[in-house]
Amino acid sequence: MRSPCAWMTAIATAMLLVCAPAAAQRPDTSEDSVKAAFLYNFTKFVDWPASAFPQPSTPFVVCVFADSSFRKALEGLLHNEQVRGRTVSVAPPGVDDLRGCHLAYFGQTEQERQAKLLDAVKRSPVLTVGEGRRFLEEGGLIAFMLENDRVRFAVSRRGADAAGLSVSSKLLRVARDFDGRMQP
Repeated sequence: MRSPCAWMTAIATAMLLVCAPAAAQRPDTSEDSVKAAFLYNFTKFVDWPASAFPQPSTPFVVCVFADSSFRKALEGLLHNEQVRGRTVSVAPPGVDDLRGCHLAYFGQTEQERQAKLLDAVKRSPVLTVGEGRRFLEEGGLIAFMLENDRVRFAVSRRGADAAGLSVSSKLLRVARDFDGRMQP
């Protein structure tokens, strides 16, 4: 019969072997990955009007105005995903007309172009997501903010209503409110 010490060593070795692969596959918690996951999850809590999809086979189009590392993180996350039963298509870089997008994300690097592009889709069913209070002030619908090293977001309900988008109360409960001011 083995000694208790031998049993403990065998159990510890088995636990290391079982846990080692899991540690190697830790989820990516970089800011880009967290924001990409938020973007995908926003689509589960927002309803687009039927007019946003001309055909039953029309894909859900995501437009990305951000650096290549964010685009890569988002494309990886959206690969083979669906939104409301529609395939997801990430538009090629450089799209100038957001009316063909269902979701448009603006990263920090695109703040110069965003005002003009946002103005063009103010009353169109395009969920626009960007960075910071300025994004909401320029007409964006959801803005990411860092608070205590955590990614948070604010929603402009008035802007979403004007765009014809219905935002779930579940999403609004966890969002910061913005309609002229930011609330903690």
